[in-house]
Amino acid sequence: MTRAGAVAAGRPEDPATSGQAVRSLAVAVFALVATILPSYLLGTLAVSMGPELGLTPALLGVVVACRFAGAAVSSPFAGRWVERLGPVQGLRLPVLALVVVLLVIGLLVRQWWVLALLMVVGGVALATVQPAADVWVSRRVRAEHQGLAFGFKQAAIPAAALLAGSLVPTALAAWGWRPVWVVAACVALLAGVAVPWRAGATGAGTGRARLDRTGDEPVSSLVWLAVSFGLASVAVVNLTTFLVVGAVDAGLGEGAAGLLFGLSGAAGIVARVALGRLADRTRWDLLVLLACLQVVGAGTFVLLGLAGPVGYLVGAPLAFVFGLGWPGLMMLAVVRASPRAPGAATGMANTGSFVGSILGPPCFGLVAAHVGYPAGWLGTAASLLLAAAAVLVARAGRRRS
Repeated sequence: MTRAGAVAAGRPEDPATSGQAVRSLAVAVFALVATILPSYLLGTLAVSMGPELGLTPALLGVVVACRFAGAAVSSPFAGRWVERLGPVQGLRLPVLALVVVLLVIGLLVRQWWVLALLMVVGGVALATVQPAADVWVSRRVRAEHQGLAFGFKQAAIPAAALLAGSLVPTALAAWGWRPVWVVAACVALLAGVAVPWRAGATGAGTGRARLDRTGDEPVSSLVWLAVSFGLASVAVVNLTTFLVVGAVDAGLGEGAAGLLFGLSGAAGIVARVALGRLADRTRWDLLVLLACLQVVGAGTFVLLGLAGPVGYLVGAPLAFVFGLGWPGLMMLAVVRASPRAPGAATGMANTGSFVGSILGPPCFGLVAAHVGYPAGWLGTAASLLLAAAAVLVARAGRRRS
């Protein structure tokens, strides 16, 4: 097979050396952090932005939902676009577009609804960068190291949370909220510039409007993985949104709850990398390992729901490790299922993730308001168990094919 043909088929016929693979992974992680950071900035800056933009807690929920809605609607199309034009353009163009969005927020926005529209654009950028990063990693990193690579890539999400949580209070004390968005725009600009301008055939697209999925697993299997991704993402967004307020409601102090969130987030970063390394070395079926991890994760949310303040102290780090440690394994499973069209496949899977992120917090909030936080955590545990069941259905479809 020719070099161009191998790349068009989605397989890196000449994987990068170790140094090149590390640099490629760093580029993908940098781009992801740049596109994910606005979500966390929105949460940490909402109190300061509220009086000027008329941003109430209810409207904040609308703005966040607009970001995920833009990502959910555009994700399947974004994955196919990445396949056609290549991961290099899929990384660079959305990140540079995000620079403009962040500058407008920092310098010009005056109404909450304008912020909501800008968040829709930010969601489209996120939906494009994620499959582009997946394709980039799958082409530039050798197969035997891809589990570790995807673990590092997925660790970009909690890394962005820690970055926003640790830097924003210091920045606000000196500047106020608007310059923080300008700094985020500078971060995105650096991420866009860091994408290689000449990446060879591994950065090129197929150029074809219609994808050739010969040899890939059935679409039905990918659909079930997308369903699992959505159900499990409910756990991710619920934990990161409600852990602090739930811990305070259970009797912990606000400072202690914030510290617990930060330390647990650090444990989650380490876990995603370690589980990625395990995926490279284990002889277990990857989907069985993923389902087991989600079942154990469900148990940690039961601990949050039933054990009071001690349950939060013990359960929160475990929930970040097991309940939020699985995304790298999910992405690796999706990419391995579709070696000829990994961008389109991860775009489909990410659609489930975005839908789960839209539905999870409102459902948890309603349950917590009317029944209590323990019931919300138990509902989250049930969502993870259903996610594990969906993974096993996808595995059964894979074995039949």
